[in-house]
Amino acid sequence: MADVTAANLPANKPKAYQTEFADAHRACRTPTEREQLAIVIRDGWTEAELHEYARLYFFPNNKDYPTALSYRRAIASISENYKPTSWGSTDYKRVSGRTDALEWRKQFRKDGSKPLPPRREGLLKRGRGNGPNVTSAEYAWPEHTEEYRSMIEQRSRDYFQMGPDSPLHPNAWAASQRAYWRERQSEAEVLRKETEAVTFHLVPKSRKKSPKAPRRKLAPQFDNSFWGQTLKPHFNYEFPGHTEAFREEVTALARKDRRKKPDAYISPQSWKIACHKHYVLVERQA
Repeated sequence: MADVTAANLPANKPKAYQTEFADAHRACRTPTEREQLAIVIRDGWTEAELHEYARLYFFPNNKDYPTALSYRRAIASISENYKPTSWGSTDYKRVSGRTDALEWRKQFRKDGSKPLPPRREGLLKRGRGNGPNVTSAEYAWPEHTEEYRSMIEQRSRDYFQMGPDSPLHPNAWAASQRAYWRERQSEAEVLRKETEAVTFHLVPKSRKKSPKAPRRKLAPQFDNSFWGQTLKPHFNYEFPGHTEAFREEVTALARKDRRKKPDAYISPQSWKIACHKHYVLVERQA
């Protein structure tokens, strides 16, 4: 019998490893899911795009990265935009209907295919009304430039006395940005007061139209700020133009509206509501 040695044995074939879309392939469990992934790849999705889409819109609670379930749900969402060209065919064509994924990919590529920065914990909790939405209040908002992020980050480090190597929490960055917005809004309000040719006054709301009453030019009652529509500062209890007699008068009206005792406490918010209910802001020439 011939001597069989290791040199005479056939060489073992090297194992084939999936190099592209490796996480997505591992996530697929059924032939249908693998077929859906093939559709995604054929349509030109890149591995980075699928990863980012799954991370942003199908994340688990408190996790800013895609899991296997995230990949399966993302792949299923993308494949909803396609259907077979004929019964039993393996060729697919794009159909009209749900185009959320395609619109997101278009915007992602338009912005340079840059992954979204880490999100704060509040945006990673399902069921709190936040979902995956990222607004301009967040560090991760894609419209922020790197120069703007660095400027807000430095302001936060200066305020909290943090070194350049200390990690900055996204919540601290968001708080610093809100402070920056308040400063800009205060500066704009000061500039407006210095340049405006009219003054604003609170006058009682007229219950009946009188032909002898002078015409009043109503001023905008609300300001459009970063937090939405808010009442003008003239309706606030702390507004510097109010006299103590006016504050007491509105306080009495607030107690009357809420049917409280004459000496009951009235919060600043209740005072503001009563002021807006009984008074209106008008313009007068300076």
